[in-house]
Amino acid sequence: MNSEDQELVEILNQPAQKRWCNSEVELQPSRADVIEQPFNAKIFSGQMVQWTSGDGKRFFPSGKTIECLPPGAYEIQSSECGIYFEHINVKTEGLIRFPQTNSEKVIQEIQKFWEKEEIFKEYELSYKRGIILWGPPGSGKSCTIQLLLRDVTKRGGVVVKFTSPSLFLAGMRALRDIQPITPVVVLMEDIDATLQNYNESSVLNILDGVDDIHKIVFLATTNYPERLGGRILNRPSRFDKRFKIGHPNAESREIYFVHIIGGKEKAEELGIDINKWVNDTKGFSLAHLKELFVAVCILGDEYDKAIETLDSMREKVESDKEFKGQSMGFISKE
Repeated sequence: MNSEDQELVEILNQPAQKRWCNSEVELQPSRADVIEQPFNAKIFSGQMVQWTSGDGKRFFPSGKTIECLPPGAYEIQSSECGIYFEHINVKTEGLIRFPQTNSEKVIQEIQKFWEKEEIFKEYELSYKRGIILWGPPGSGKSCTIQLLLRDVTKRGGVVVKFTSPSLFLAGMRALRDIQPITPVVVLMEDIDATLQNYNESSVLNILDGVDDIHKIVFLATTNYPERLGGRILNRPSRFDKRFKIGHPNAESREIYFVHIIGGKEKAEELGIDINKWVNDTKGFSLAHLKELFVAVCILGDEYDKAIETLDSMREKVESDKEFKGQSMGFISKE
């Protein structure tokens, strides 16, 4: 065996993280030119440009490879070729942070966690955290998630959307082989539905750290916390804290309206009374506030009519009793 062949065998026998990421800087990008560059799919041509091997015996044609996943959001998928991470486009520009809200508290809580790694190590504690966001639909849980995504990507980290337990474990094992110290946020949207669709024990085992997944935050959301049992709601180390993301208060509504309208001067130009909008929308969700802007400022609806329409949407809708027992459709009998 010549020296080049020997070198190839030595490289292929190295652990994955050493083979692909040869320094901590590369494992956890910290340079501005790495972190701030948006995900660019154009650099991947789709052509086979090199060979890859897992054992030094079987070589497969491969497209362009990179040392680490670009910071961003991903969903773990599988194909006949194995596990892969599919990039998800998530808007993180133009987001609003509302002061003195639970949304802001969640962001600060996770930021504080990332800064305490050495203390977790000192006490030999698992470096992971679990947080539940709950609240009515349209209250701003998605906005909070987007803000957290922006924060973790600035740290060179990734957000992984939780789908199935088996896919998640396989994907995380691969990720940690290659990038053992990259910050990870696991997004478990509608966790009540996840627990219904999959074996609850397999999900709980992941949360309990059976695979000892390091440097990770589990972030779950639900509109229906009453559907979650004590094994989720009352079990620190699975989910350590829970935050209600309720409807925006008056200060937050004013911030939102000023932002979406384009400033107070723009509001005056359009003849909009920001204070009236804020007072008339108490109890409205962010989704309702956005629709008020669209209806009045873009579609030209009358303000009072738009408020009335949105207010009526919050009422509980039930079918009239007179329709009970009647057939419906084109072939129904009168």
